[in-house]
Amino acid sequence: MKQKSRVVIIKADLNSIEKAVNESIDLIDGLSDLPGKKVVCIKPNLCGLKSSSSGQTTDPRIVEAIIKRVNVVSNCKINIVETNNSQASADTTFEKLGYMDLTDKYPNVRCVNLSKDTKLRVSLNGEIFRTLSVPETMLFSDYFINVAKLKTHVDYYYTGVLKNAYGLLVDRHLRMQCHGFMDKILADLNTIFKPELSVIDAVVGMEGFGPTDGKPKYVGAIIASKDPVAADAVAAQIAGIKPTKVGYLKHAAKKNIGEFKDIEVLGCDINHVKTKFEFIPRKWYYLGRASLRLQKFSKRCSNFARFLSLTRSALSTIGFSDLEKRASFSDMFGLVWDTIFKIDG
Repeated sequence: MKQKSRVVIIKADLNSIEKAVNESIDLIDGLSDLPGKKVVCIKPNLCGLKSSSSGQTTDPRIVEAIIKRVNVVSNCKINIVETNNSQASADTTFEKLGYMDLTDKYPNVRCVNLSKDTKLRVSLNGEIFRTLSVPETMLFSDYFINVAKLKTHVDYYYTGVLKNAYGLLVDRHLRMQCHGFMDKILADLNTIFKPELSVIDAVVGMEGFGPTDGKPKYVGAIIASKDPVAADAVAAQIAGIKPTKVGYLKHAAKKNIGEFKDIEVLGCDINHVKTKFEFIPRKWYYLGRASLRLQKFSKRCSNFARFLSLTRSALSTIGFSDLEKRASFSDMFGLVWDTIFKIDG
């Protein structure tokens, strides 16, 4: 019989963060597979310059508590990673939000701006990405800890662990273009960047116009799991959001990234911390969804036009008969499909 995915909920306030993080890790034996690893990457949610008390970004005290536990278990290098956001570079964000203090405090810790990192193009053959430009720091790490923030999202209702991986796309222009494909893109990203441990900062979350311009919402909890989908499903319920309304969660479960429903909750009961996050007015939500559909349609049309241009060039250069000899029908169909429906990330 398959074991249920386990998610821990620990009550926490601003004065008990380290204790709550330690309890959450202990209850799921969260770092049991860490010994022997050489390089750990920790990805907080640093999508802007607002402090954790605003509900926008991950509290650095949670990351510090994780660093302490990692250092007890393993003698390894620790990289705190993030990409540039719409407001500032990752370097500025690290400095302003107190993450650089951790590099001064712990000799094995450094903050890495992945937008400036050396990139290597990896053949992914995912649902959306044919290839993906992967930062060298992520590619050569052997343990990944995703530390998200509990927030609403104006387009997808909820954002947490799986959506935090979107920040690993190093090209910010590409990130702006890809919102219409979010369900499949997050499946691609969480396949290549699947975390060994997921932690959600739900001490102070964000409601309303999340993930950047909402209002702080006190919840008072730390959530942890080895299953990123299960962690998000539980966190969404705590925020009063049905997981079935979050399209990318359902899709990630379908792609076997994690469990969506069969979950064992440890620590405190969901109902002891469950609340109701305010969402944006429905008219703004549906307007946003319509714009994403148009963005998706526009990208498909652009790709189709590119395919026609490539076809014309091939036919004028080598002719249809030669093309037919060189490629089978299945090869040509695969080329058509990849050109129209996939992206180089």
